[in-house]
Amino acid sequence: MLKRVLLFFMLLLLGTGIVSTLAQDTPAPLNAALADLSARVGRTVSLSEVEKWTFLQSSYPSPALGCPQPGVSYIDVVTGGFQFIITFAGTEYDYRVSNDQSIVILCGTAPAPASTPVCPPPDDPAYLLPRLSIGAQARVVAGDLPNLLRDQPGSSGQLLGEIPPGQVFVVQDGPRCSFLDKIIWWQVNFNGLIGWTAEGQDGDYWLEPLDLALTPTPTAIPDPQPIRSSNAAAVQQLYSVEAFGALFLNDRQFVVGAADGTVSLIDYRTNATLQQVQAHTAPVTSVAVGVNAATFITYIATASAEGQIRLWDVDASDFALRQIAELTGHTSAVTALTFSNRTDLLISGGEDGSVRLWSVSDGTSLATLGGHTAPVVNVAISTTAIISRDSTGRTIVWGVPTGLAG
Repeated sequence: MLKRVLLFFMLLLLGTGIVSTLAQDTPAPLNAALADLSARVGRTVSLSEVEKWTFLQSSYPSPALGCPQPGVSYIDVVTGGFQFIITFAGTEYDYRVSNDQSIVILCGTAPAPASTPVCPPPDDPAYLLPRLSIGAQARVVAGDLPNLLRDQPGSSGQLLGEIPPGQVFVVQDGPRCSFLDKIIWWQVNFNGLIGWTAEGQDGDYWLEPLDLALTPTPTAIPDPQPIRSSNAAAVQQLYSVEAFGALFLNDRQFVVGAADGTVSLIDYRTNATLQQVQAHTAPVTSVAVGVNAATFITYIATASAEGQIRLWDVDASDFALRQIAELTGHTSAVTALTFSNRTDLLISGGEDGSVRLWSVSDGTSLATLGGHTAPVVNVAISTTAIISRDSTGRTIVWGVPTGLAG
């Protein structure tokens, strides 16, 4: 822990410029060489990912910088510049860059674009074994120090912000290895702030997958297999609860609404109730779950026999439900709910025969659709249309303006 504290403050000082030995020792024209290399390999290459680099500053007799290119004429004028020998993904690149960075030359025959280095290298035990994966949710280890966010992988990247202990983010890219300090870096989205953050060092993990953080591992459940006639008899009951609406939140937890008006988040693998709130004073009649693709916020909509709809967002660090809006308009029980694909639109159907469209961002009513004379029992939405069905079987397809359904 002491080592983590010392490293945290060293990285913070590097990011603020109070300690800048690395920056002082790195010639600015190196950035131009890395930018050209990034364009050649098809992704951003940070200095921390370079296995080795050396430089020599010289005055050259012409803008060719000692490496004239075929078919190019040069005037005899002394030009100051650098030679950089950069080794990336096992490939050596010889760059010449003028002092003002207006001239960037890859000397000699350009090597084939280097592939992304294996991270971590299989023969280097100094790296931690990565536990995160792209697209997954993770968090900073609770009770520990915050994790810094940088604009590129490596401690030399510009400081963008920090993620407090226990806070959840979504992994977008990685892993990338820093050869300098043997740290694995991941690109993450933390409440809309996108940057690179370190997984840990010297056997100490600073980040953990969300399922590992929140869910103890009970009796092992076999990996799911396709259900066929040969194994259908092995399907078994894992959990039972009295509920009026139930939907999965992820592959471990689900949300249920009950006759007493409560809404619960349950982990069926541990039989644990992670969270329970008194959502309504009347029985819960419908539940919907959606994840906003832009913000990665999970939303839950619950509805009651009295016609109320309530919107909640989920704090992924501890599965706490926070009410963000109450939607009123239905005159009797709400019997159907669904989110649009982008989770910016909520569709509801009720016993009053109406279908209503709601904005998730501010809870306002966008439209009320008629056409049914019986209770609406099902609603669905695509990118171009809404379908509603009532208890008599009457089904209506509604066309929606481009961009509304999402």
